Amino acid sequence: MDKVSIVNLLVGAVLPLLVAFVSKETWAGWVKGLLLAALSAAGGLGAEYVSNPDAFSLNVAGWSAASAFVLGVAAHYGIYKGTTVQELLAKALYKAPAPAGMSG
Repeated sequence: MDKVSIVNLLVGAVLPLLVAFVSKETWAGWVKGLLLAALSAAGGLGAEYVSNPDAFSLNVAGWSAASAFVLGVAAHYGIYKGTTVQELLAKALYKAPAPAGMSG
């Protein structure tokens, strides 16, 4: 297995945690899916460029992005969904609004 494939597997496995960290808990699932797709595309392009900047292949970058997205979705539903780690990351940047009438 070459370096790009290994990096792509690692990126795909970590992306759901990154999405949980940077998105708000209240966002719709399709918004989080688009965020995962965008991060997968960036990861695929970046991995291909870093591995072979002189002979960059958009085809290989596309396949890397697609496989990272599929692995990210599989990792989300198969490993992370409902776990404490993902719940903590989802709440890390989100502050619940104060109840009406309370001032702090």
